Amino acid sequence: LRPVWAEGLTRCDVASIAGVRLVAQTLPEATLCFMHPVKAEEAIAEAYHVHGVRTFSLDSLEELDKIMTATNDATDLALCVRLRVSSEYSELSLASKFGVELGEARELLMATRQAADSLGICFHVGSQAMSPHAYVQAIEKVRAAIVEAAVTVDIVDVGGGFPSVYPG
Repeated sequence: LRPVWAEGLTRCDVASIAGVRLVAQTLPEATLCFMHPVKAEEAIAEAYHVHGVRTFSLDSLEELDKIMTATNDATDLALCVRLRVSSEYSELSLASKFGVELGEARELLMATRQAADSLGICFHVGSQAMSPHAYVQAIEKVRAAIVEAAVTVDIVDVGGGFPSVYPG
């Protein structure tokens, strides 16, 4: 983490409370984003109240309720609704695990817009996306979700999935 910080990284995407603790301890000035869409209420509360996390992802109304309860209805949250997108161009699919379907996104986006200081949409095209078309398709779904919900979106988080060359 420290070499990456030295190169200018200031925001860190974390997926667990252990990750939040590690980054907060190692890089206390970093901005943490708790981007796993399903979290325990206790983890959300610790992340918010102890470690200063203000950015969270979610993919259901139940998760939105957990976030609001755990943060005592905080008004300084950046909340990113995770949209389910295709993983057809990736080596490892994440499409079946997380994300709200486009047809169900409207209600969640509208509710999240009411709760969030900043509203975002995030997605993950899967690990090792081997074609830029994966992102073209995902961004088209993001556009469609915004239009359908008629909400102002402040953040679009393209997740990961960027390919790399590995031995073998």
